[in-house]
Amino acid sequence: MLLPTLLRRCTAPLSRTPLISTRSRDLIYTGSRDLISTGSRDLISTGSRDLISTGSRGLATFSKDSRRFYKEVDVIKTNEGYQVTLDNKFNVRTPLRNLLVLPTETLANAVAVEWDSQRENIIFAIMPLTTLCFKATDKPIEGEGLVEHMLEFLTTDTVCYRAGPDDEKLQALENSRWNPLTDWFSSHYHVHLAVTTDITLTPQPEQTITSLRKHLLNQHPWTLPAYHHSTTSLKSLVIAMAMLDGGLSAEEAIACSCLETDYQIDRWGEVEWQHTLDKARLSADVAAAVLLVNEIRSLSGNQLQAWS
Repeated sequence: MLLPTLLRRCTAPLSRTPLISTRSRDLIYTGSRDLISTGSRDLISTGSRDLISTGSRGLATFSKDSRRFYKEVDVIKTNEGYQVTLDNKFNVRTPLRNLLVLPTETLANAVAVEWDSQRENIIFAIMPLTTLCFKATDKPIEGEGLVEHMLEFLTTDTVCYRAGPDDEKLQALENSRWNPLTDWFSSHYHVHLAVTTDITLTPQPEQTITSLRKHLLNQHPWTLPAYHHSTTSLKSLVIAMAMLDGGLSAEEAIACSCLETDYQIDRWGEVEWQHTLDKARLSADVAAAVLLVNEIRSLSGNQLQAWS
């Protein structure tokens, strides 16, 4: 799903009438992409796609490439927050079997859009917002682990390594696009970024790493997965942080991340469909991260504390 489309659709409430109460059959997404439900009528995974009848209660079985088994997706409001339901029967749960409860209606509607957009099969690889909310709920990796992994990207950050004098055209393009970014980054976070044309690894100052670590660790627990996901998707901590902290728009961040690839495409042409598909996936990933961060930052006071 392209970035503008996702951002436009996720802000519009679903047209179906929401329910007021939850049901006992809750849906779980396991790490292997199987669908399982707990409650009085369980759905379990045995690796096939068969629907098995066990008397008056059904036992549904789904494979890793599970077929879409529901027709309707709704959002309900509870005392805890907003939940996504399938066919008014299943409440979405996380891989660790936690009920997926979301802090804002906009965020819940966006997750519901991802579930409603699935066609014959449920493919979690193209449901980035759902995946981010799963991670924010389950916290499979503690915040410190996410931060340290993000800081590893700084050593080889794309915007810190420029083309040499043998490709003056690319070097000029990188400087014109990336210099404003690195200048903003240094000023905003009060750090120094080492920029080089050398092909060997150039370490960043320890003070820079320390300052950025402190900034990231101070982020809300629900936004850290978005920072991490943006960093790995854009292949740059500098671009990801600038995007999520107000220095770049999502479109500008994608352009900065894809600058060298786009330059090579202009020179040599593109692999048919592949580059377009890659950019569409990147747009969806970035849109999910931006939406999650913006929605968490829209909370205030007791609301914000409740979701920490």
